[in-house]
Amino acid sequence: MTIRRDEFAYNKIKGLLQSGQIKPGDKFSAYQLSEKLGISRTPVTAALKKLEQEGIVDIIPQVGSIFKYPNRDEARENFLLRAVLEGFAAEMATMNASKSEIDEIEEIYEAGINDSKLCLPEKYAEANKRFHMKIIELSKMPRLIELANNFYENTIYLSISGDFVFSRCDISVQEHGEIVKMMKNREANKARMLVESHLRKCTDDFVKIIAEHER
Repeated sequence: MTIRRDEFAYNKIKGLLQSGQIKPGDKFSAYQLSEKLGISRTPVTAALKKLEQEGIVDIIPQVGSIFKYPNRDEARENFLLRAVLEGFAAEMATMNASKSEIDEIEEIYEAGINDSKLCLPEKYAEANKRFHMKIIELSKMPRLIELANNFYENTIYLSISGDFVFSRCDISVQEHGEIVKMMKNREANKARMLVESHLRKCTDDFVKIIAEHER
């Protein structure tokens, strides 16, 4: 299936946000982004308008697009809803996934450990994303997957950036390991509680960053 150019540009810009290559507060013109991405300005402009509708950028005529910090209250609500949905996804994945599928989660987890030891923030952030997305996928419940992915996208552009994720990677590595253990042991209720607890702690750290910026 062919991806439209504006959708391609949108995904590429979100990728820069997710990897921490673009951070809240950064300012770019459509021309600068088109040069950075190697695509024309028209789809970049369309992508920026979509990001503006999502509250991720402010487009200022003759100035450029400024990538925003999220609203603190909205961020907390989105993150807490994500915690509930991903916790339920972990419970269902523990019940529904095959042994080989759970082994895939463990492999992603171990790759993240290696990236953290090598001090590779962007690669660790990507491994962290794959870990969470795999758990959601293995719930094997299409509506749950859709909802969980939507809330994941609503928190992703700052929370998944290299700086934020890597700053708490030691904690995450430990908590992810406990989640994997419960999933391998088929302890679905404990897996759910651990994922929800993990993301609630992420919520607190995430909101603290926003609060510090607002001072």
